[in-house]
Amino acid sequence: MKTTTKCLTMVALLAVFSASEIKAGDTLKATAELVSHYVWRGSMATGSPTPNFQPTFAYGHGSFEIGLWGSTDFTGSYKEVDPYVSYGAGPFKFTITDYNWNFAKANYFDYKNTETGHMFEGTIGYTGPSTMPISITWNTMFYGFDKKRDAAGIADSSKQAFSTYIELGYTKGAASFFFGFTPWASYYNNYGYSTFDSTASKKSFSIVNIGVTISRSIVITDKFSLPVRATLVINPSATYSRNDYLHLVFGITF
Repeated sequence: MKTTTKCLTMVALLAVFSASEIKAGDTLKATAELVSHYVWRGSMATGSPTPNFQPTFAYGHGSFEIGLWGSTDFTGSYKEVDPYVSYGAGPFKFTITDYNWNFAKANYFDYKNTETGHMFEGTIGYTGPSTMPISITWNTMFYGFDKKRDAAGIADSSKQAFSTYIELGYTKGAASFFFGFTPWASYYNNYGYSTFDSTASKKSFSIVNIGVTISRSIVITDKFSLPVRATLVINPSATYSRNDYLHLVFGITF
């Protein structure tokens, strides 16, 4: 059964991304970013601050896009593969993402809710016009590994945590400002418990991601430029590590 599932998955991916199937108006996207270290929604995703290579491979048809995003470090200690599907409708964008960085948890093709390492998330985003360059996104995990946990970090496989991250954004020229928070105990504040401060009270609402990204393109030739960015991240509610209080990340996009 597992072999059949794997074969069907590979066939589906090949069917979606096969260049021979691309029609006029359709797009294939293949990009990658090299980051000094991987910070996601205020917290360092990897165990230590190490560079990560983050490719994206996607197929687009009109307002519809299906793709894969991944991240791998250079020490062999971290790997993430996230299939996603999104649809845009005017200023709104709707996305379903299948996160997985828990490869030691279970077989990648094990999607049983009480066993899987996958975490499914639904996202609704709004981006304003150039005259009002604001953005709002609401992201909620609704299935999989995202379970409520106690102070010892023990998960209750019967209780979904519904971890939610909400971000407000504003763009001004080359600068993109962001303010992100979780409204209750969730993945983003380690389900309310600090791993390094035993005297800290349990957290609920937490501001976890404040900062700014400055982007520019370095002109290499008349036909080629290299997009780069620098991002300052402040997490006043750091719970996973003291390292998360402040990050400065540099990224290059290819």
